[in-house]
Amino acid sequence: MLLRSLRRNALLGTFAEMLAQAALLESTPAKARIQMAHARIAAESSRTAIRYEVNRMLRAVASYDGPLVLLKGTAYEFGQLPPKWGRVTGDVDIMVPREDINEVERALVAAGWRIAAHDAYDQRYYRQWSHELPPLVHPLRETAIDLHHTIAPPMGRARPDASALLGASKSTSLPRARVLAPADMVLHSVVHLFQDEVSRPLRDLFDIDRLTRHFGRDPAFWTQLCDHAALHRVERPLYYALRIVRAVFQTPIPDSVTVRLDRAAPNRLLSYCMDQLFRRLFAAEFSVSVGTSDRLVRYVLRARSQWLRMPPLLLARHLAHKTVRRAGERWRRFSKQSALATIGTGVAARPE
Repeated sequence: MLLRSLRRNALLGTFAEMLAQAALLESTPAKARIQMAHARIAAESSRTAIRYEVNRMLRAVASYDGPLVLLKGTAYEFGQLPPKWGRVTGDVDIMVPREDINEVERALVAAGWRIAAHDAYDQRYYRQWSHELPPLVHPLRETAIDLHHTIAPPMGRARPDASALLGASKSTSLPRARVLAPADMVLHSVVHLFQDEVSRPLRDLFDIDRLTRHFGRDPAFWTQLCDHAALHRVERPLYYALRIVRAVFQTPIPDSVTVRLDRAAPNRLLSYCMDQLFRRLFAAEFSVSVGTSDRLVRYVLRARSQWLRMPPLLLARHLAHKTVRRAGERWRRFSKQSALATIGTGVAARPE
């Protein structure tokens, strides 16, 4: 059950690395050890692929002299941070200034990447209302690059200061690539997990745990974390995140940080409801089966993430468009299946 839960949350390779670093891997049962060995190989293969993809990306945008900030798993890899161990990273996430994003996109397209297939509405959604462009996929390697200009949807409730994020970014071992400042890196994970709908919430929560443990060894980090949360107006998500990460992973958080973030807490009823929803979400990730109540929790949090992404009128328009399009797709599939069934019936009834 443990292995199944870890695999579903993309944490099996991470767990294997933790056991290996603690010299405990060899003492695990043989069949489990084989599965974890496979997970470690897959993670190492992913690291190699990501490093190569970033190398190709930097070569493709060689003429661009603006800032290139690596995000998420790519940042962990090149920032030499604890979450990189055992991690399988699928996409390369990059952040550039909004005024430069089209230039970088053109350079990548000229180098062979292709814009993932989307209709005109999706293109408009990404380019006008989202914090990133449509994914760019390489046709040979089938790897994707996500180009960001900020870390949260610009039409949503949380609107981080993108210029401040870029200005505070730090250099890496790569001459031209940068990563977010420690506090901003944690806040990016916080916003992504507690504002959006994510497919592997337990892995993202564990990222927050490991990042705060790593950066938190410097006492100045906690002051910077609170200050940056106030600057980017994401104190409420950080309040939720630190409460939950401490409840799940017993993450050490200074009392001064808790007291300061309590000012961002909602009223008691809402705080209690959100606390229960998030606790139920992460508790379900430890189990193998998902019950009806767990599905309801996910539905409520999915609706909340949509509500936080857009103003009400724009959200209603967006959801209406998606509903009509989904109904049209279902009707086309039904019509196609009906036509095939009719043809099949006619063939079966034809005399030999």
